[in-house]
Amino acid sequence: MTFTCPEHLLEWVQNEACKLGFGDVIARFDNGTSRRQAFVVMKCERGWKYVPTNRKLKHDGTGSRKCVCPFKLSVSCRVDGLWRFSVVCGLHNHALETKLHGQPIVCRLKREERDAISELSIIKVASRNILADFKRKKPDSVSYIKQVYNERYTLNIEKKGPRSEMQQLFKLLGDNQYVSRYRACEDNVTVRDIFWTHLESINLFNTFPTVLIIDSMYKTNKYKLPLLEIVGVTSTEKTFSVGFTFLECEKEDNVTWALGITLF
Repeated sequence: MTFTCPEHLLEWVQNEACKLGFGDVIARFDNGTSRRQAFVVMKCERGWKYVPTNRKLKHDGTGSRKCVCPFKLSVSCRVDGLWRFSVVCGLHNHALETKLHGQPIVCRLKREERDAISELSIIKVASRNILADFKRKKPDSVSYIKQVYNERYTLNIEKKGPRSEMQQLFKLLGDNQYVSRYRACEDNVTVRDIFWTHLESINLFNTFPTVLIIDSMYKTNKYKLPLLEIVGVTSTEKTFSVGFTFLECEKEDNVTWALGITLF
C-alpha cells in the first residue's frame, strides 16, 4: 500500500492501529539526504521500558504501561517518491485494549481541526480559546491543549522557512508596518541591540512628547535579554507605547543608544 504524502500514511496507520486496540507513536524519523531516503520508525506506545526515578513518588502504588512491546513498523520513501510501510514485527506482548477513546497518545487532530487552528492563528486567537471552540462545536471531541500548541509551533516553523529567527523578526516587523533600528558587533553579524516601534506610536509621540516613562523587564523571554519599554502619556492621561528595545545588557551605552533612537 503506497501513499504520495507521509502525513496521509501516518494518519492511516494510526487510525488502523486504533481500530485494532493499540496506540502507535513515532520512535525515530529522518528527513533524508542526497545519499539516503527519508524514513519513519513507529512503535507501540508501550514499546519502551520504564526507568524508575530516585525521588519518592506521592503514591507508591502507581505503575507504568510500558512493557517493552516489540511491535514495530517502518515507513520509508521509495525512489519514485511514493511512501510505503512494512511490518518489522507484528507481535504484541500485552493484551489489546477494547476502548481507546480519550487517550491522548492515540487521538490525533483531524484535518478540519488543523485547518481551523491555521485560520484562527492568523487572527491571533489564543490556544485555549481554539480548544474551547472545538469543544463547543463538537462535544465528543477528545483533542487536548498540547496538540493545539504543537500544531501552532509547526505552522510557525513552516512560515519561517529557511530564514533565521532574526531574519524572521525583521520580516514580521516590516509586514506589520513597524519601524526598526539595530546595531551589531564588530563582526557585523551578531546583533547587540534592536529597537522597534509602530508608525502610529511615532505619530502619538510627535503629538505628546512631554512625558516619557521608561522601565526594563528581565528574563521574560527565552534569550534572557532585558526588554526596555518606553511609554508616553497623552493630554487625557492615557498611556501609549512609544517603542521597545532588546538590550545586550543594561549599561549606560546601551540605554543611551535606545533613547537616542527614540528622541532623534
